Amino acid sequence: MSTDNPSGWTTVHDLLDPDQIIRIRSELDELLELPASERAVGDKPSAGTRHLEELDRRSPSIAMLIEQPRLVDVVAAFLPDPGNPVQVSYRSPQPGHGGQQLHSDGVPRSAPAPTEVVTAIVALCDFTERNGATRLIPGSHLRPDLQRMAGKLGEHADARTLTGAAGTAFVFDGHVLHSGTNNASEHERPALQILWRRVGTMYA
Repeated sequence: MSTDNPSGWTTVHDLLDPDQIIRIRSELDELLELPASERAVGDKPSAGTRHLEELDRRSPSIAMLIEQPRLVDVVAAFLPDPGNPVQVSYRSPQPGHGGQQLHSDGVPRSAPAPTEVVTAIVALCDFTERNGATRLIPGSHLRPDLQRMAGKLGEHADARTLTGAAGTAFVFDGHVLHSGTNNASEHERPALQILWRRVGTMYA
């Protein structure tokens, strides 16, 4: 349990520089153009929220990103010896899409417990209040009452929208309730989503 970080989340500024963002987005664009026969399971290149999966093996630039010491060290503060992530994916809500119920990335808890899953959202464009940026409820990983509501909450007074420049990473205990928000801008809102899990834990 992240007792030294009761909010359950932190920000890593400038994890990616502009050139790295350009390279990653170029590699992602190539994957989005692949024919159906060459896609990974879970790829959705033309959905309201576009998805790409298994990016740790499909994108050289992303494979390097997940080994960056600045990112690994922050994840390890939540989950010692995190090892390799179990999910490395791309999410890009298109205009008018992306809204979700507040949820967690692990099985909802009935009592506070050690961290089992850590999530990083890496912004590939500026995250703003209007373009579908991720929101979360600070401290909700320590509140069984909110955990019991995972997947059933559309709004909460304590929810905070995570805004920041392209290249920022938002890292949080995966039991913090969080969600995408509706993209009310005229442009897509691309990001990477990376998950680490303690060995032997259950998926949500």
